[in-house]
Amino acid sequence: MLLPLSSGLFALFVPLAWWAHKHRHPPIDVAITYIVQKKQTSFIRSVVRIANICLCSDAWLNVLVVPIAMLFWKMRLRLEALMTVGMCWTSALARRAIKQLVDRPRPSPILAHVKHQSRGKSFPSGDVASSVSLWGWVYALTRFQKQEVQPGKKLLLRLPLLLVVLVGPVRVYLGDHWATDVLGGYLFGAGWLGLSLRLYLSLREKGVLHRE
Repeated sequence: MLLPLSSGLFALFVPLAWWAHKHRHPPIDVAITYIVQKKQTSFIRSVVRIANICLCSDAWLNVLVVPIAMLFWKMRLRLEALMTVGMCWTSALARRAIKQLVDRPRPSPILAHVKHQSRGKSFPSGDVASSVSLWGWVYALTRFQKQEVQPGKKLLLRLPLLLVVLVGPVRVYLGDHWATDVLGGYLFGAGWLGLSLRLYLSLREKGVLHRE
């Protein structure tokens, strides 16, 4: 089901990207941002921004993928290690190309509470797509392993999924993205994750880089 699921997600992503290209700051996005950002405090905003940078930042996750891959390699999961790096970095390259094509600017300080306007293009959200891809990938790989996971470790492994859920609203809360940028990030990240998992399962069935 991974291939049809990914195809469906990208089928939704493409018209959304076209719509985002045509609508730079639509009223629906402005309204959602106003609701999410209502009654902000400087302290909470600072805490949220620090947490976002440390746990969900696109740039940070593209660096974090290296030690994660090294950990997989040390566990003699060679295919998983190489796929982790390949999946994350190819996703980042594809997103950069899409951002340039859509060419949607970041939320303006005139329309949203933005302390420091982020550089680059807005659609899709890189932080959201990276979080879905990397944390979803790590969680999926743990489920594919045959070893029994203890209840305490299961809870720990589910924490990254919480980050995936929260990163979208956080990006809107900070004024770095519109809600439709976040939706695009979820669609693209999940679609890319599905394709990567389908490729991984196919290679694993063929015994590519099978551990001895």
